[in-house]
Amino acid sequence: MRMKKLGKVATVGLLMGGAVLLPNCNAEDLVNASQGCDGLQVKVKAADQTVRAFADAAVELNRAALALEAKWLATCNAINADMGEDTSKTTAAEACAIVNARVKKALDAGVKVSLAVNGGCTADAKIQASCEADCYAAVNCDVVAKCEPGKLAGECSASCEGTCEVQAPSVACNGKCEGTCTVDATVAVACSGSCSGECTAPKWTGTCEAGCTANFSGTCQGTCEGMCDGKATSGGTAGNCAGKCQGSCTAKATGSCDAKCTGTFSGGCTAECKGSCSVKGPSVDCKGQCSGGCTYTPGTAKCEGTCRGKCSVEFTKPRCEGSIDCKVDANCKASCSGRVEASVKCSAKAVWVVEGDAKLYNALVKNGDAIGEAFQLTLALKDPIIDLVEKTGKALKAVGDLSAAGVVCVASSFDVALRAQVSINVSIKASASVQGSAGT
Repeated sequence: MRMKKLGKVATVGLLMGGAVLLPNCNAEDLVNASQGCDGLQVKVKAADQTVRAFADAAVELNRAALALEAKWLATCNAINADMGEDTSKTTAAEACAIVNARVKKALDAGVKVSLAVNGGCTADAKIQASCEADCYAAVNCDVVAKCEPGKLAGECSASCEGTCEVQAPSVACNGKCEGTCTVDATVAVACSGSCSGECTAPKWTGTCEAGCTANFSGTCQGTCEGMCDGKATSGGTAGNCAGKCQGSCTAKATGSCDAKCTGTFSGGCTAECKGSCSVKGPSVDCKGQCSGGCTYTPGTAKCEGTCRGKCSVEFTKPRCEGSIDCKVDANCKASCSGRVEASVKCSAKAVWVVEGDAKLYNALVKNGDAIGEAFQLTLALKDPIIDLVEKTGKALKAVGDLSAAGVVCVASSFDVALRAQVSINVSIKASASVQGSAGT
């Protein structure tokens, strides 16, 4: 994506108002400067290609940050609606502050609230390859010839001899999964992760729709037999305990139990799972759907992703995953990494344990998928945006070998990157707010 060129008034303000100094300008410099980022001379000036990469990264990360902020706004207002709170706020900071106050109120009353987020994120690696190819082209570097032996990779339109990596939001995988592997089983299979369906373990921690018959501790949406917030119970109607139940629960129960779940279960399973078993890790053996990158050895078969090894035809958009015997601006490559992170897509679920406040629990669980995804996106975008401003942007502002258009483009793009930083900070506070751990 290219940045829109600066409008005439804005450009004149930059050139004459002292915000951007263009010493020793000739007529051609002034024309290029007036075009802003569209005046960059990327084919004749390597520094301008670095500026182009930075400008594109700033635009893409700002777009992603604003979309995430809107997601937090929608999610917090949905939680507020389910709790009967104010839903009129139009910013994420205001809407999530209401959630924050409600969770803090529960915590102050002794309610136990804890959160675990399971899931993973993927980004489009093709963006990195295409962007870095432009960085190397700017210094006339032949990536294929200059790449460290055995480290060349790229898209292979024919047979790949080596390993193949497929990146997608979710792909069928029979190899190593970098992310979350989910196996849907019609028969019980060994599960060392999160189970959704039927778990054969004699005891569990999570949520069982059928309740718990022995030594239960947690939130009960049925009849609680035993203790409710430390007071003895004796029968009653469904939902008779709005606090922490200890003993047994006749309906949906969330917490820990020393008896097998006889209904639909979701949570950690240490035995066999019939349904969907999800295992998350940096690299796990997978024979199911992988939310992340799946690496397998296809032999000489066609690779529908990135081939590492030998391709029977020339690589498309080759990239070097080792050292390259060419000098290229580190800021150009860093900006490419920022563009990749801007494309990130996350799939996650928030697993809540709330003991002592059924209304809060129901609201958080109902919006668990949206909360989990927003959490993962916040973590994925935080560092790339901060690095783009604090490292790449500030380094480029100090570079002297820029064209007139490059000087103007760096200034305008740095402002865009700053806006992205402000936006991601709102999301960081929102992620803390839903746990009651920070105000907004």
